[in-house]
Amino acid sequence: MDFNFSQSIELSSGEFDLLAVGETVVDLISVEESGSFAGAENFRRYFGGSPANIAMNLANLGRKTALISRVGSDGLGEYLINILKERGVDVSGISRDEKNNTTIILVTRSQESPEFLAYRGADSNISPGQISADRVSEARIIHLSSFALTVPRGRQTIEKVIKIARDKNKIISLDPNYRPQLWRGREIGPEYIKQLLAEVDIVKPSLDDASFLFGERSREAYINKFHEAGAGLVILTLGADGLLASTGESQQHLPSLAEKVVDTTGAGDAFWSGFYAGVLQQKNLLTALKLGCAAAAEVLKQTGALVNMPPTGELLIKYKIN
Repeated sequence: MDFNFSQSIELSSGEFDLLAVGETVVDLISVEESGSFAGAENFRRYFGGSPANIAMNLANLGRKTALISRVGSDGLGEYLINILKERGVDVSGISRDEKNNTTIILVTRSQESPEFLAYRGADSNISPGQISADRVSEARIIHLSSFALTVPRGRQTIEKVIKIARDKNKIISLDPNYRPQLWRGREIGPEYIKQLLAEVDIVKPSLDDASFLFGERSREAYINKFHEAGAGLVILTLGADGLLASTGESQQHLPSLAEKVVDTTGAGDAFWSGFYAGVLQQKNLLTALKLGCAAAAEVLKQTGALVNMPPTGELLIKYKIN
């Protein structure tokens, strides 16, 4: 698919605006700001999981979303599902694991990249059997998690979703987030993700993601590498420097809109949510990217991923987005 900053992205029809596939987890985030777990003493429970956050945030912005995921048959799994229901996300695609507990992620609260430890459980058992062609066909945008790719069954599940989505001409997005400590068979991780880039339309790597996949390079070189691998729209996030977006034909640098940073957890998910809201409203690509930046700025002022997201109209006015 070709992208143009001055034009909207063409979408297929569907009952759901977004179908997200991947993890739903409990984040335990340190109360005190800390660069490492050595200095973190107290933790508080928060809703977590990137695809779940995105589905929930986008529902909060008035769009119809669904999630395919897996949680444990325990109180934490019930806590997560109840929150998703309250926020308006369709949870019929979430299965309960009888043998494994809900996955827990420990995170340090930080103004930069937080440190994390993953205690994997039910999310590792998301399976291709949870995927139906009808459910994928019902969605206008498909969002995929790299967290799910870290285990063999998760890779099979994502591959099945991609095959169906491509046959149905759906927009497919991926966070190419490679972290070696999460991968089972970690040596295959970078090459696997690189090969997958040719199967998706939109990717949003951070500088850390790009470095893990392609080594130390310049920003321009990272952009080129993602395009060479097959990605259509590349959104390279630069932390406090904002982002660099590329269609392959042209590029746009957008500065960060954050005025205050309390916690970076969930900021990337908020960007996706604001961006998707703009895309679904048929805003041109540049405006949709600005909405993503505005949504991220709102989340950076709060702790955790379960946040209050202003309506899209308020974001447009507050951040003076044309």
